[in-house]
Amino acid sequence: MTDLGRYLSKIRNKRHLSLRDLAKQSEIYDVPISHSTLWAIEKGKNSRGNVPHPSPNQLKTISNVYHVNYEKLMELAGYAPVPQNIRVHPTSDGASITADVGWKTSNKTLDVYGEITAGLPTFADEHIIGQTIIPDDLIDKYGRDNLFALQVDGDSMSKVIAPGFIAVFAKDCEVENGDICAVLVDGENATLKRFKETSRAVILEPESFNPIYKPLIFSKSIDQDFRILGKYVFATSLLQ
Repeated sequence: MTDLGRYLSKIRNKRHLSLRDLAKQSEIYDVPISHSTLWAIEKGKNSRGNVPHPSPNQLKTISNVYHVNYEKLMELAGYAPVPQNIRVHPTSDGASITADVGWKTSNKTLDVYGEITAGLPTFADEHIIGQTIIPDDLIDKYGRDNLFALQVDGDSMSKVIAPGFIAVFAKDCEVENGDICAVLVDGENATLKRFKETSRAVILEPESFNPIYKPLIFSKSIDQDFRILGKYVFATSLLQ
């Protein structure tokens, strides 16, 4: 039995409802669900012995007939909340952020670092502050071992990524003009900047509502004291 199945079975038994009762109630919704489908979801396997994967629309109906939280069901079913249409608004003390919530299938977690120090660089266990859930399509595209996550500390990129958000990066990924990247500068901890390159220089640009941040310019005529760690590919506010 899956976590979702155990949760739904507990709710249903507590309310003394049958699967047929709930299936009948679901008929008033856009996506009705048969009692056999509910049985498979609760048991964690269908008639072929496979684990069922209910769709978001099915889970919406289930949340209505079981009278439970839709977002909780989505997470139990292996979906990760993904911020969409992110809107960052300047405030007197920095910025606030609003976003719509989308969902993507996810079955893997990724360690989140509070900081990444200079050196190899060092992805040290003592800097891990938690984990975040990442969508399956990111893993398929980049490979789980090629991804790392960093909690944003500071507001130098507040127009794009709010402080406190989790930014996910791909390590072995070519960084092109205009990409956001995690970069070590002058031997300090990792920071986020937008990468720009001309024939004469590399420019690491902030995008902040705070005017104190200025571009970092590295002339190609001298040694460049920075190291790109990865390309920014995803952001989330989910920290476990």
